[in-house]
Amino acid sequence: MRVAVVSTYPPRPCGIGTFTSDLRGALLESDASTAVDVVALVREHSPGPAPDVVQVIRQDVRGDYAEAARTVASRGTEVVLLEHEYGIFGGEAGAFVLSLVRELRQPLVVTLHTVLSSPSVAQAETVRAVCERASLVMVFTETARRMVVEARLVSPERVRVVPHGAPTVLTGQASAAATTAARPSAADAVGPVPSAALEQMAGRTVLSTFGLISSGKGIEVAIRSLPAVVARYPDALYLVAGQTHPEVVKTEGENYRLSLERLVADLGLRDHVHFVDRFFTDAELARLLGSTDVYLTPYRSREQIVSGALTFAVAAGCAVVSTPYYYAEDLLASGAGRLVPFDDPAAFSDAVLSLLDDPPALAAAREEARRVGRGLSWPAVGAQTLAVLAEAVRLGPVEDDATARHPHLAPSTAFGATSSLKLRPNHLLTLVDDVGVVQHADGVVPRRDSGYCTDDVARLVVVSVGMDRGRTDTVFSRMLTLGLSFLRHASDPAGAGMRNFMGYDRRWLDDPHDGDHVGRAVWALGEVVADLPPRAVAVPSLRLLEDLSVVLERMRSPRGVAYAMLGLSRPAEGTLPEPLVKLMRSGADHLAALYAATSRDGWHWFEDVLSYDNARLPQALLAAGHRLRDDELVRHGLEALDWYAEQCTLDTRVVRLVGNGWRRSDQPPRRRGEGDEQPVDAAALVEANVEAYLVSGDERYGHRAVRAFEWFLGRNHLGLPVYDFATGGCHDGLGEEALNDNEGAESTLAFMQALLALDRAGLQASLPRP
Repeated sequence: MRVAVVSTYPPRPCGIGTFTSDLRGALLESDASTAVDVVALVREHSPGPAPDVVQVIRQDVRGDYAEAARTVASRGTEVVLLEHEYGIFGGEAGAFVLSLVRELRQPLVVTLHTVLSSPSVAQAETVRAVCERASLVMVFTETARRMVVEARLVSPERVRVVPHGAPTVLTGQASAAATTAARPSAADAVGPVPSAALEQMAGRTVLSTFGLISSGKGIEVAIRSLPAVVARYPDALYLVAGQTHPEVVKTEGENYRLSLERLVADLGLRDHVHFVDRFFTDAELARLLGSTDVYLTPYRSREQIVSGALTFAVAAGCAVVSTPYYYAEDLLASGAGRLVPFDDPAAFSDAVLSLLDDPPALAAAREEARRVGRGLSWPAVGAQTLAVLAEAVRLGPVEDDATARHPHLAPSTAFGATSSLKLRPNHLLTLVDDVGVVQHADGVVPRRDSGYCTDDVARLVVVSVGMDRGRTDTVFSRMLTLGLSFLRHASDPAGAGMRNFMGYDRRWLDDPHDGDHVGRAVWALGEVVADLPPRAVAVPSLRLLEDLSVVLERMRSPRGVAYAMLGLSRPAEGTLPEPLVKLMRSGADHLAALYAATSRDGWHWFEDVLSYDNARLPQALLAAGHRLRDDELVRHGLEALDWYAEQCTLDTRVVRLVGNGWRRSDQPPRRRGEGDEQPVDAAALVEANVEAYLVSGDERYGHRAVRAFEWFLGRNHLGLPVYDFATGGCHDGLGEEALNDNEGAESTLAFMQALLALDRAGLQASLPRP
């Protein structure tokens, strides 16, 4: 049997990745004829992936998910095992995973690493759609089984309980501890720490916690419980072993660890708490847990349905004191430890002392832990998992009928494309300097006399966010912070608006004012906040968004409002403060009112003229309507977009955009003499159809998005590529007889935005045929 496992995977430091690596080994050990491929989710590309990794999925690039499904199919895979956790997949509530599971033609087994009692609407819809596609769903405990059944995520007959596994070196350690009075010392357990510290640890009463560190682990509660323990056991030592979680490091740095160290100092516990800041091998964990008198898990969330660290501790025969999160209640129910209330240091110290003061009770807890642990060894878990996978193969794949119930989570498809166009940043890099992005170019040579504008810098920020995903260099992260700095400098603290034009000498050429550039800035800031960047980037971006709210309140320009709606609709629910959410609602209502006032038979639009960047108006209604769960906004957005697609002949052989001479409702449509067609209009048409595709799930919009993009590649009335394959730039316009030779910032960034939108939606743009 050939199995493909979709998960994070080493070297990415992640508990689920470690679980998957151990599980893969257990599956191979259970049946040598089984082949196990890994599809690894990454935040950024890692050089030289392990041989067992057959495909990498960049977490925030939706197109990679569909591509992974095709790779799995090409290898003759018989069953796919998906390790599900919201935080490891891209999109709101991890919704990008739907682009994978809906493309699969093999039976799917899903392991749920998190089961929430009160999920958000987006979380519930995503996990339900994943489970509907699964032949079988695995959970770790009976409590988890009860929760998924009661939540109606999956029918009872399709749920299987398979415990979390633990390395045999730990269960072997537990057996050894049961037959000998000698335990490895704490000094042996922790390995390379200063020799003076080793001498202090030898022969002491040891408490321990291990794993990736974050504030949710509640380690400060355990530390606050120690003074009472130390008062009775002056030799007590609490070992906190493990690195800070890498995702926490990206957003908060080592702030939590430092706060713990300060707490230790404030409580006078420096001789009683040691932090070992490194990754532990299984053998080292065996020595650490073998030296532990009582293992502590003071976690702060009841919702935790599984814990690898607690599994390992019980498998190693440790007595445990823990808060009553779901997994601890299940694993310790038979007597392997004590449960205490959340955030209660006094209760924690009482429970620890109740074990230390009563050697028979401590021995009984250890014996029960060893008994429970014998069923948690990876060979046993591997055999159970293999049986579930074989059962799924016999059952066959589930017919995908969930799209109708969850259309906005619909998958991507190939849309007839045969190859993907890759972004080339060469020309953009020539336009960007240490101030911003130069507006215009003579051919591809930047025209410094044209200076800079806020509009283009906002576009640069949006592109930088997209381009930075999956890269190991800092080119686009530097562009991002450069662009944010420019936007901050352009903003007026008094609320008069933003400046738009700056000369090459760095002098502003206008006063702060309202305008479309303010809406574009809001759009850019919303994209940044939605991307979950480090706190040092997210906080200033959100602060500037709030500063601009006073300008948004009085904004009435349809496009300015539309740009702002696109930005405000991007962050996940609960991210934006309530005043900004209300502004999204009022902006959407303003666009809807314009549409209601002007739309009529033969002219389904927001104004009596089609001018520039037109498709942003229906796109904004779609984005805001989806975020606000307003079906009426979505309906009007689709209606307007469908009508506008007809004006651009989007469903015919040649795409004709509205020229820069504009088109009016009281005049008959004309093709010749309407003016040059602009890349910004093509990009807007692409992105609006991508939005419609993601919101409605209707593949027709996916096809239209690709078709609109092909305007850049030659599907236009001249049959000429507007995109410059040689430079990576984009021509500034398509005239009646020829291309505009110049390749400025607006056009180049418009092209890049359009291609990034296709890429994130899993839509592929086909290259032109010779």
